[in-house]
Parts: sequence; structure tokens; C-alpha cells
Amino acid sequence: MKSKFKLSTQGAKPEGLIGKIVGHLMNRFQTSIYIDYFSHLTIPINAKILDIGCGGGKFLNCLSKASKNSTLYGLDHSPEMVKLARRINQKAIEQARMYITRSSMPEIPFENSTFDLVTALETVQFWPGIDLAFQEVRRVLKNNGFLLIINRFPKEGSKWWKRVQIKNEKEYIQKLKKSGFNSIATDLNFKNSWIVVEAIK
Repeated sequence: MKSKFKLSTQGAKPEGLIGKIVGHLMNRFQTSIYIDYFSHLTIPINAKILDIGCGGGKFLNCLSKASKNSTLYGLDHSPEMVKLARRINQKAIEQARMYITRSSMPEIPFENSTFDLVTALETVQFWPGIDLAFQEVRRVLKNNGFLLIINRFPKEGSKWWKRVQIKNEKEYIQKLKKSGFNSIATDLNFKNSWIVVEAIK
């Protein structure tokens, strides 16, 4: 049985007191990375955006302030993270500008062609049934909508590299093409030891 107290386990699904601490740490130290990348993007007016694996919801909180015309949705399978995300985004939720849902990949509980943008920030390596999950992401995207992945990119042969499902940029491209995505681009220069992947439906 996997220990719930291992950080590798908590990263996949934060639980209990340790999970709450991990959620706050992710909010504090990772959100700035994602916001930095988003500062270079143009978000369509009245966009619908889904953040899969939204964790503690800090990224959604920042995005709600930067893109006031967007409707935001967060998805996470950890009860603790859903509670935290709802708490720090209470105002946007009360204004019906944001919805936080508990659900597990690979199933996405939304109708076809719902979203302009789906984000997966430091989460895809934890998804079970990752090929089906990518198909689900494509299903809920509108035509010409796009998926944005920002993920750690460990050095080949390292301990973390041995654990990840997708080990190089070629595998990202292969899996996304297999799931029906077009115009797939990767960026290894945004931040050292990280990868950015954009894929258009």
C-alpha cells in the first residue's frame, strides 16, 4: 500500500493534513510559473476555460482577476483541494463566474465542445488512462480550442523521469496526435526543466 504521507503520492492526490499543506505549497510556489506563461497569451472575450487538476485553486483565482469576462471551471479529484479551491475563490463562485467540481480523470463531466481552452498544469503525468484522457479533453474542447500543458520535464535517467508516463517531447506529440489533436507545439525554453505543450483541436 502506498503511504499517504509520501510527497510523490500527495502530489498526485493531496489528502488529509499533509495534503492541505501540499495544496498551500503548490498555490504559493507554482502559480507564478503558470501566470508568467499566461501573460503572453491572448484570452478570447467570454472564453470558457477548464483547469484540470486545479489543486488549491490559486491559478484560477489569478486568472479570474486577469480575465474578468471569462467563465472558469476547475476540476480536481481531491476533496481537500476542491474545498480549498472553493474557499479562496468564493467571490467568483458566488458571482457565477467560476465552478469547482470534484471528478477523476480520464472522465470529464462536461458536454462536447464546451471549452475554448483547457489547461493541465503539472498534472498530466498523474492521469490514469492518459490516452483516453486526452481524447476526453479533445471532446470537451470547441473546434479550434486548445489544450495547454505546463509540466516538469525531468532529466533522462533521473528518479522522477523513471516515474513519469510521458518521458520526452516526442511522446507528448505522438499521444496528442493519436487522440486527434492538430498543430501541436512544444517549448523547452520557457523555464529550465519544464515543458510547455500547446495542442489545437
